[in-house]
Amino acid sequence: MLDRKEYEKHLRACLNRLHDPAFLRRSPLAALFGVANRHDTPSAMRRILTEAIQALEPTADAPADSRAWRMYESLYYRYVEQTPQEDVARQLGMSVRQLRREQQAALEALTLQLQERFNVSFDGTTDPPANEETAETALRVEVPWLMGMPPETPAELERVLANVIEVARPLAAKHGVEIDVRLSGCLPPVAVDPVVLRQILLSLLGAAIPWSSSTGQINIEAKTLQWEVETVVSCICLARQAGTLLPDEHLKVAMARELAEASGGKLSVTSSDSSLRAALLLPALEQLPVLAIDDNEGTLRLLQRYTTGTRYRLIGVRHPEDALDVATRLLPQIIVVDVMMPRVDGWEVLGRLREHPQLGSVPIIVCSILAQEELSLTLGASGFVQKPVSRRDFLAALDHAIQLKGTICP
Repeated sequence: MLDRKEYEKHLRACLNRLHDPAFLRRSPLAALFGVANRHDTPSAMRRILTEAIQALEPTADAPADSRAWRMYESLYYRYVEQTPQEDVARQLGMSVRQLRREQQAALEALTLQLQERFNVSFDGTTDPPANEETAETALRVEVPWLMGMPPETPAELERVLANVIEVARPLAAKHGVEIDVRLSGCLPPVAVDPVVLRQILLSLLGAAIPWSSSTGQINIEAKTLQWEVETVVSCICLARQAGTLLPDEHLKVAMARELAEASGGKLSVTSSDSSLRAALLLPALEQLPVLAIDDNEGTLRLLQRYTTGTRYRLIGVRHPEDALDVATRLLPQIIVVDVMMPRVDGWEVLGRLREHPQLGSVPIIVCSILAQEELSLTLGASGFVQKPVSRRDFLAALDHAIQLKGTICP
Protein backbone atom coordinates (compact mmCIF):
# COMPACT_ATOMS: atom_id res chain seq x y z
CA MET A 1 0.00 0.00 0.00
CA LEU A 2 1.25 3.48 -0.84
CA ASP A 3 1.81 6.15 1.76
CA ARG A 4 0.65 9.70 1.08
CA LYS A 5 4.05 10.91 -0.11
CA GLU A 6 4.33 8.07 -2.65
CA TYR A 7 0.75 8.66 -3.77
CA GLU A 8 1.39 12.35 -4.42
CA LYS A 9 4.64 11.49 -6.22
CA HIS A 10 2.86 9.08 -8.57
CA LEU A 11 0.00 11.53 -9.10
CA ARG A 12 2.39 14.29 -10.15
CA ALA A 13 4.24 11.89 -12.44
CA CYS A 14 0.99 10.82 -14.13
CA LEU A 15 -0.01 14.44 -14.65
CA ASN A 16 3.37 15.24 -16.18
CA ARG A 17 2.98 12.28 -18.57
CA LEU A 18 -0.77 12.48 -19.05
CA HIS A 19 -0.47 11.71 -22.76
CA ASP A 20 1.98 8.81 -22.40
CA PRO A 21 -0.15 5.60 -22.60
CA ALA A 22 2.66 3.22 -21.61
CA PHE A 23 3.49 5.22 -18.49
CA LEU A 24 -0.14 5.53 -17.41
CA ARG A 25 -0.68 1.80 -17.85
CA ARG A 26 2.26 1.00 -15.51
CA SER A 27 1.29 3.50 -12.80
CA PRO A 28 0.31 2.00 -9.41
CA LEU A 29 -2.51 4.56 -9.32
CA ALA A 30 -4.35 2.54 -11.97
CA ALA A 31 -5.04 -0.15 -9.38
CA LEU A 32 -6.12 2.41 -6.78
CA PHE A 33 -8.54 3.92 -9.29
CA GLY A 34 -9.88 0.49 -10.29
CA VAL A 35 -8.80 0.61 -13.95
CA ALA A 36 -5.69 -1.62 -13.95
CA ASN A 37 -5.24 -4.50 -16.40
CA ARG A 38 -7.81 -3.21 -18.87
CA HIS A 39 -7.43 -2.67 -22.58
CA ASP A 40 -8.34 1.01 -22.06
CA THR A 41 -6.31 1.64 -18.90
CA PRO A 42 -4.39 4.63 -20.32
CA SER A 43 -7.50 6.41 -21.61
CA ALA A 44 -9.37 5.63 -18.38
CA MET A 45 -6.52 7.09 -16.32
CA ARG A 46 -6.38 10.16 -18.55
CA ARG A 47 -10.13 10.62 -18.23
CA ILE A 48 -10.09 10.27 -14.42
CA LEU A 49 -7.31 12.81 -13.97
CA THR A 50 -8.73 15.27 -16.49
CA GLU A 51 -12.19 15.11 -14.93
CA ALA A 52 -10.67 15.64 -11.48
CA ILE A 53 -8.93 18.79 -12.69
CA GLN A 54 -12.08 20.04 -14.42
CA ALA A 55 -14.04 19.51 -11.21
CA LEU A 56 -11.88 22.24 -9.62
CA GLU A 57 -13.05 24.80 -12.22
CA PRO A 58 -14.83 27.69 -10.43
CA THR A 59 -18.26 28.87 -11.45
CA ALA A 60 -18.46 31.21 -14.44
CA ASP A 61 -19.11 34.35 -12.40
CA ALA A 62 -16.03 33.99 -10.20
CA PRO A 63 -13.53 36.78 -11.05
CA ALA A 64 -10.79 35.58 -13.38
CA ASP A 65 -8.06 36.81 -11.03
CA SER A 66 -9.36 34.91 -7.99
CA ARG A 67 -7.13 32.25 -6.48
CA ALA A 68 -9.63 29.53 -7.37
CA TRP A 69 -9.14 30.32 -11.06
CA ARG A 70 -5.34 30.50 -10.67
CA MET A 71 -5.31 27.08 -9.01
CA TYR A 72 -7.52 25.53 -11.67
CA GLU A 73 -5.71 27.09 -14.62
CA SER A 74 -2.28 26.23 -13.19
CA LEU A 75 -3.30 22.56 -13.41
CA TYR A 76 -5.32 22.68 -16.62
CA TYR A 77 -2.79 24.48 -18.80
CA ARG A 78 0.23 22.76 -17.30
CA TYR A 79 -1.05 19.17 -17.40
CA VAL A 80 -4.14 18.84 -19.62
CA GLU A 81 -2.75 21.19 -22.27
CA GLN A 82 0.87 20.21 -21.43
CA THR A 83 1.97 23.86 -21.68
CA PRO A 84 5.55 24.53 -20.50
CA GLN A 85 5.76 25.92 -16.97
CA GLU A 86 7.31 29.24 -18.05
CA ASP A 87 4.52 29.78 -20.61
CA VAL A 88 1.83 29.02 -18.03
CA ALA A 89 3.37 31.48 -15.59
CA ARG A 90 3.51 34.15 -18.28
CA GLN A 91 -0.06 33.44 -19.34
CA LEU A 92 -1.32 33.77 -15.74
CA GLY A 93 0.78 36.87 -15.08
CA MET A 94 2.88 35.43 -12.26
CA SER A 95 6.40 34.30 -11.57
CA VAL A 96 7.40 30.65 -11.96
CA ARG A 97 7.92 30.49 -8.19
CA GLN A 98 4.40 31.75 -7.55
CA LEU A 99 3.04 29.32 -10.12
CA ARG A 100 4.69 26.44 -8.27
CA ARG A 101 3.00 27.53 -5.05
CA GLU A 102 -0.39 27.68 -6.75
CA GLN A 103 0.22 24.27 -8.32
CA GLN A 104 1.17 22.76 -4.97
CA ALA A 105 -2.03 24.02 -3.38
CA ALA A 106 -4.04 22.82 -6.37
CA LEU A 107 -2.38 19.40 -6.30
CA GLU A 108 -3.31 19.01 -2.64
CA ALA A 109 -6.92 19.85 -3.47
CA LEU A 110 -6.75 17.32 -6.32
CA THR A 111 -5.29 14.69 -3.97
CA LEU A 112 -8.14 15.14 -1.48
CA GLN A 113 -10.73 14.97 -4.23
CA LEU A 114 -9.38 11.73 -5.71
CA GLN A 115 -8.87 10.26 -2.24
CA GLU A 116 -12.54 10.79 -1.42
CA ARG A 117 -13.81 9.69 -4.84
CA PHE A 118 -11.95 6.37 -4.82
CA ASN A 119 -11.89 5.82 -1.05
CA VAL A 120 -8.10 5.74 -1.03
CA SER A 121 -6.40 5.01 2.29
CA PHE A 122 -2.71 5.37 2.99
CA ASP A 123 -0.20 3.18 4.75
CA GLY A 124 0.58 4.52 8.23
CA THR A 125 -1.64 7.59 8.38
CA THR A 126 -4.72 8.55 6.43
CA ASP A 127 -4.32 12.29 6.90
CA PRO A 128 -1.48 14.68 6.15
CA PRO A 129 0.12 16.55 9.03
CA ALA A 130 -2.04 19.43 10.21
CA ASN A 131 -0.38 22.58 8.93
CA GLU A 132 -1.27 25.90 7.39
CA GLU A 133 -1.10 24.86 3.75
CA THR A 134 -3.20 21.70 4.07
CA ALA A 135 -5.76 23.56 6.17
CA GLU A 136 -6.01 26.27 3.52
CA THR A 137 -6.39 23.62 0.84
CA ALA A 138 -9.18 21.98 2.82
CA LEU A 139 -10.88 25.36 3.06
CA ARG A 140 -10.80 25.75 -0.72
CA VAL A 141 -12.24 22.26 -1.16
CA GLU A 142 -14.96 22.65 1.47
CA VAL A 143 -16.21 26.13 0.54
CA PRO A 144 -15.46 26.74 -3.16
CA TRP A 145 -18.51 29.02 -3.37
CA LEU A 146 -16.66 31.89 -1.71
CA MET A 147 -13.53 31.83 -3.85
CA GLY A 148 -13.58 35.19 -5.56
CA MET A 149 -17.38 35.20 -5.84
CA PRO A 150 -19.17 38.55 -5.50
CA PRO A 151 -21.45 38.22 -2.46
CA GLU A 152 -25.19 37.74 -2.83
CA THR A 153 -25.67 39.96 0.23
CA PRO A 154 -23.14 42.65 1.21
CA ALA A 155 -22.10 42.88 4.84
CA GLU A 156 -22.83 45.68 7.32
CA LEU A 157 -19.59 45.72 9.29
CA GLU A 158 -21.07 47.29 12.42
CA ARG A 159 -23.83 44.69 12.63
CA VAL A 160 -21.52 41.75 11.91
CA LEU A 161 -18.95 43.03 14.40
CA ALA A 162 -21.56 43.30 17.17
CA ASN A 163 -22.59 39.70 16.53
CA VAL A 164 -18.97 38.53 16.50
CA ILE A 165 -18.24 40.22 19.84
CA GLU A 166 -21.27 38.48 21.36
CA VAL A 167 -20.12 35.09 20.08
CA ALA A 168 -16.55 35.64 21.28
CA ARG A 169 -17.56 36.98 24.69
CA PRO A 170 -17.41 33.60 26.55
CA LEU A 171 -13.92 32.92 25.19
CA ALA A 172 -12.79 36.43 26.12
CA ALA A 173 -14.23 36.00 29.65
CA LYS A 174 -12.40 32.69 30.03
CA HIS A 175 -9.08 34.46 29.37
CA GLY A 176 -10.00 37.60 31.28
CA VAL A 177 -9.93 39.78 28.16
CA GLU A 178 -12.01 42.87 27.42
CA ILE A 179 -12.74 43.87 23.81
CA ASP A 180 -12.98 47.58 23.09
CA VAL A 181 -14.60 48.56 19.76
CA ARG A 182 -14.32 52.00 18.16
CA LEU A 183 -15.99 52.81 14.85
CA SER A 184 -15.08 56.01 13.00
CA GLY A 185 -18.14 57.61 11.44
CA CYS A 186 -20.69 55.90 9.24
CA LEU A 187 -19.16 52.84 7.61
CA PRO A 188 -20.34 51.79 4.14
CA PRO A 189 -21.33 48.18 3.47
CA VAL A 190 -18.48 45.97 2.31
CA ALA A 191 -18.59 43.74 -0.77
CA VAL A 192 -18.05 40.59 1.32
CA ASP A 193 -20.48 37.86 2.28
CA PRO A 194 -21.63 38.38 5.92
CA VAL A 195 -20.91 34.75 6.77
CA VAL A 196 -17.36 35.07 5.45
CA LEU A 197 -16.77 38.36 7.28
CA ARG A 198 -18.01 36.81 10.51
CA GLN A 199 -15.57 33.92 10.20
CA ILE A 200 -12.67 36.25 9.38
CA LEU A 201 -13.26 38.30 12.51
CA LEU A 202 -13.87 35.26 14.71
CA SER A 203 -10.63 33.71 13.48
CA LEU A 204 -8.70 36.88 14.31
CA LEU A 205 -10.26 37.11 17.77
CA GLY A 206 -9.68 33.39 18.31
CA ALA A 207 -5.96 34.07 17.86
CA ALA A 208 -5.83 37.44 19.65
CA ILE A 209 -7.75 36.53 22.83
CA PRO A 210 -5.32 33.89 24.18
CA TRP A 211 -2.37 35.96 22.95
CA SER A 212 -3.48 39.03 24.96
CA SER A 213 -4.51 37.27 28.15
CA SER A 214 -1.58 38.79 30.06
CA THR A 215 -2.89 42.33 29.55
CA GLY A 216 -6.60 41.60 29.25
CA GLN A 217 -7.29 44.07 26.44
CA ILE A 218 -8.05 43.88 22.71
CA ASN A 219 -8.80 46.97 20.65
CA ILE A 220 -10.83 46.91 17.44
CA GLU A 221 -11.00 50.02 15.29
CA ALA A 222 -12.78 50.42 11.97
CA LYS A 223 -12.72 53.32 9.55
CA THR A 224 -13.40 54.13 5.92
CA LEU A 225 -10.46 54.68 3.63
CA GLN A 226 -10.96 56.04 0.13
CA TRP A 227 -12.37 52.89 -1.44
CA GLU A 228 -12.06 50.37 1.36
CA VAL A 229 -13.00 49.75 4.96
CA GLU A 230 -10.12 49.01 7.32
CA THR A 231 -10.64 47.02 10.51
CA VAL A 232 -7.68 46.80 12.87
CA VAL A 233 -7.44 44.26 15.69
CA SER A 234 -4.58 45.10 18.05
CA CYS A 235 -3.38 43.87 21.41
CA ILE A 236 -0.34 43.68 23.65
CA CYS A 237 1.21 40.57 25.13
CA LEU A 238 3.70 40.74 27.98
CA ALA A 239 4.06 36.99 28.46
CA ARG A 240 5.59 36.03 25.11
CA GLN A 241 8.25 37.17 22.74
CA ALA A 242 6.94 39.68 20.19
CA GLY A 243 5.06 38.13 17.31
CA THR A 244 5.22 34.60 18.73
CA LEU A 245 1.98 32.87 17.86
CA LEU A 246 1.26 29.32 18.90
CA PRO A 247 0.57 26.90 16.03
CA ASP A 248 -3.19 27.02 16.63
CA GLU A 249 -3.17 30.83 16.69
CA HIS A 250 -1.02 30.97 13.58
CA LEU A 251 -3.49 28.67 11.80
CA LYS A 252 -6.42 30.93 12.72
CA VAL A 253 -4.60 33.94 11.26
CA ALA A 254 -3.80 31.96 8.11
CA MET A 255 -7.46 31.00 7.74
CA ALA A 256 -8.54 34.60 8.19
CA ARG A 257 -6.06 35.70 5.53
CA GLU A 258 -7.26 33.01 3.12
CA LEU A 259 -10.90 34.05 3.58
CA ALA A 260 -10.04 37.73 3.18
CA GLU A 261 -8.11 37.16 -0.06
CA ALA A 262 -10.87 34.94 -1.42
CA SER A 263 -13.26 37.85 -0.88
CA GLY A 264 -11.11 40.41 -2.67
CA GLY A 265 -9.61 41.84 0.52
CA LYS A 266 -6.27 41.77 2.25
CA LEU A 267 -5.06 40.91 5.76
CA SER A 268 -1.65 42.02 7.03
CA VAL A 269 -0.30 41.08 10.45
CA THR A 270 2.64 42.94 11.98
CA SER A 271 4.34 42.90 15.36
CA SER A 272 6.76 45.13 17.19
CA ASP A 273 8.01 44.84 20.75
CA SER A 274 5.10 43.19 22.55
CA SER A 275 2.27 44.40 20.30
CA LEU A 276 0.35 42.58 17.61
CA ARG A 277 -1.64 44.34 14.88
CA ALA A 278 -3.89 42.71 12.29
CA ALA A 279 -5.19 45.11 9.62
CA LEU A 280 -8.08 43.84 7.51
CA LEU A 281 -8.82 45.75 4.30
CA LEU A 282 -12.12 44.96 2.58
CA PRO A 283 -13.56 46.55 -0.58
CA ALA A 284 -16.39 48.98 0.15
CA LEU A 285 -19.59 48.24 -1.73
CA GLU A 286 -20.07 50.14 -5.01
CA GLN A 287 -17.61 52.88 -4.11
CA LEU A 288 -15.22 52.87 -7.06
CA PRO A 289 -16.75 55.00 -9.84
CA VAL A 290 -16.50 53.50 -13.33
CA LEU A 291 -17.55 55.47 -16.41
CA ALA A 292 -18.80 53.38 -19.35
CA ILE A 293 -19.12 55.11 -22.74
CA ASP A 294 -21.33 53.13 -25.12
CA ASP A 295 -24.16 54.24 -27.42
CA ASN A 296 -26.05 50.97 -26.77
CA GLU A 297 -28.36 51.41 -23.79
CA GLY A 298 -28.77 47.65 -23.43
CA THR A 299 -25.02 47.20 -23.08
CA LEU A 300 -24.87 49.87 -20.38
CA ARG A 301 -27.67 48.18 -18.43
CA LEU A 302 -25.87 44.84 -18.74
CA LEU A 303 -22.59 46.28 -17.42
CA GLN A 304 -24.45 47.92 -14.54
CA ARG A 305 -25.94 44.55 -13.60
CA TYR A 306 -22.46 43.02 -13.79
CA THR A 307 -21.13 45.50 -11.22
CA THR A 308 -24.10 45.38 -8.83
CA GLY A 309 -23.00 44.09 -5.44
CA THR A 310 -19.29 44.62 -6.16
CA ARG A 311 -16.89 47.41 -5.22
CA TYR A 312 -17.63 49.16 -8.53
CA ARG A 313 -20.30 51.79 -9.22
CA LEU A 314 -20.89 52.05 -12.96
CA ILE A 315 -22.20 55.22 -14.59
CA GLY A 316 -23.16 54.99 -18.25
CA VAL A 317 -22.87 57.64 -20.99
CA ARG A 318 -24.55 57.01 -24.35
CA HIS A 319 -23.26 60.06 -26.23
CA PRO A 320 -19.47 60.03 -26.71
CA GLU A 321 -19.36 63.80 -27.27
CA ASP A 322 -20.52 64.22 -23.64
CA ALA A 323 -17.90 61.83 -22.27
CA LEU A 324 -15.21 64.37 -21.40
CA ASP A 325 -17.59 66.64 -19.49
CA VAL A 326 -19.06 63.74 -17.51
CA ALA A 327 -15.65 62.25 -16.81
CA THR A 328 -14.29 65.60 -15.60
CA ARG A 329 -17.16 65.95 -13.12
CA LEU A 330 -17.14 62.31 -12.01
CA LEU A 331 -13.36 61.72 -11.94
CA PRO A 332 -13.82 57.96 -12.42
CA GLN A 333 -11.24 55.43 -11.36
CA ILE A 334 -11.74 53.43 -14.59
CA ILE A 335 -13.20 54.34 -18.00
CA VAL A 336 -14.72 51.73 -20.34
CA VAL A 337 -15.01 52.76 -23.99
CA ASP A 338 -16.83 51.16 -26.92
CA VAL A 339 -15.37 51.64 -30.41
CA MET A 340 -18.32 51.45 -32.83
CA MET A 341 -20.24 54.63 -31.93
CA PRO A 342 -21.84 57.22 -34.23
CA ARG A 343 -20.28 60.64 -34.89
CA VAL A 344 -17.31 60.09 -32.54
CA ASP A 345 -15.79 56.62 -32.42
CA GLY A 346 -13.97 55.06 -29.50
CA TRP A 347 -10.50 55.67 -30.90
CA GLU A 348 -11.12 59.41 -30.94
CA VAL A 349 -12.56 59.29 -27.42
CA LEU A 350 -9.52 57.32 -26.26
CA GLY A 351 -7.19 59.91 -27.74
CA ARG A 352 -9.04 62.82 -26.12
CA LEU A 353 -8.99 61.11 -22.74
CA ARG A 354 -5.28 60.37 -22.94
CA GLU A 355 -4.55 64.03 -23.70
CA HIS A 356 -6.77 65.41 -20.93
CA PRO A 357 -4.76 66.82 -17.97
CA GLN A 358 -7.14 65.41 -15.32
CA LEU A 359 -7.99 62.12 -17.00
CA GLY A 360 -4.78 61.15 -18.75
CA SER A 361 -3.71 58.68 -16.04
CA VAL A 362 -7.11 56.99 -15.61
CA PRO A 363 -7.04 53.33 -16.77
CA ILE A 364 -9.11 52.87 -19.93
CA ILE A 365 -10.61 49.54 -21.02
CA VAL A 366 -11.71 49.17 -24.62
CA CYS A 367 -14.84 47.01 -24.81
CA SER A 368 -15.67 46.29 -28.43
CA ILE A 369 -17.01 43.66 -30.77
CA LEU A 370 -13.97 44.37 -32.97
CA ALA A 371 -10.92 42.14 -32.35
CA GLN A 372 -8.54 45.08 -31.84
CA GLU A 373 -6.72 44.29 -28.59
CA GLU A 374 -3.23 45.09 -29.89
CA LEU A 375 -4.36 48.38 -31.43
CA SER A 376 -6.18 49.32 -28.20
CA LEU A 377 -3.11 48.76 -26.04
CA THR A 378 -0.88 50.56 -28.56
CA LEU A 379 -3.13 53.63 -28.42
CA GLY A 380 -2.90 53.81 -24.63
CA ALA A 381 -5.66 51.54 -23.31
CA SER A 382 -4.90 49.62 -20.12
CA GLY A 383 -7.07 46.64 -21.06
CA PHE A 384 -9.32 45.12 -23.69
CA VAL A 385 -12.42 42.90 -23.54
CA GLN A 386 -14.28 41.69 -26.60
CA LYS A 387 -18.05 41.68 -26.83
CA PRO A 388 -20.09 39.76 -25.97
CA VAL A 389 -18.37 39.95 -22.58
CA SER A 390 -19.20 37.79 -19.57
CA ARG A 391 -19.55 39.12 -16.05
CA ARG A 392 -16.43 37.25 -14.99
CA ASP A 393 -14.29 38.70 -17.77
CA PHE A 394 -15.63 42.23 -17.26
CA LEU A 395 -15.01 42.22 -13.50
CA ALA A 396 -11.58 40.67 -14.09
CA ALA A 397 -10.72 43.52 -16.48
CA LEU A 398 -11.82 46.09 -13.88
CA ASP A 399 -9.80 44.36 -11.15
CA HIS A 400 -6.73 44.29 -13.38
CA ALA A 401 -7.09 47.99 -14.20
CA ILE A 402 -7.30 48.88 -10.52
CA GLN A 403 -4.25 46.77 -9.72
CA LEU A 404 -2.30 48.59 -12.45
CA LYS A 405 -3.42 51.93 -11.07
CA GLY A 406 -2.50 50.94 -7.52
CA THR A 407 -5.64 52.46 -6.04
CA ILE A 408 -6.43 49.33 -4.05
CA CYS A 409 -3.87 46.91 -2.72
CA PRO A 410 -4.26 43.63 -4.61
